[in-house]
Amino acid sequence: MIRFCKSPLCLLIETKSRWLIPRGFDGFAPGPLILVRPGVSQALIEHEKVHVRQFWRSGGLMGVLYLASPRWRLRFELEAYREQLKHCEPGAAHHFARMLARHYGLDMTQEQAYRLLTAPGTAE
Repeated sequence: MIRFCKSPLCLLIETKSRWLIPRGFDGFAPGPLILVRPGVSQALIEHEKVHVRQFWRSGGLMGVLYLASPRWRLRFELEAYREQLKHCEPGAAHHFARMLARHYGLDMTQEQAYRLLTAPGTAE
């Protein structure tokens, strides 16, 4: 499935390819593309759309910032996971905190990640 999205401007592609999406993830947004595995939730698509918005806001530098700086990576992922939480069942923040702590090279505990995700003014 391929779908054009206007907000944000991007192309959503559903793929079974094992090499297009990093291992351990069900979605990936390289620039204005969103690549997802078949059957992903709308919540994950909303997460990936945040990354596309970040790409556009950064003038296309989001990928470089993301790879070069754990600080920027954390900022980008917190924004995306907080949006995803708005579309998930209660308690999903624990799963996302585990993901943040284990899969992004951020040198933080799951408890630290949970506190950041659920800080006042954010959704759980």
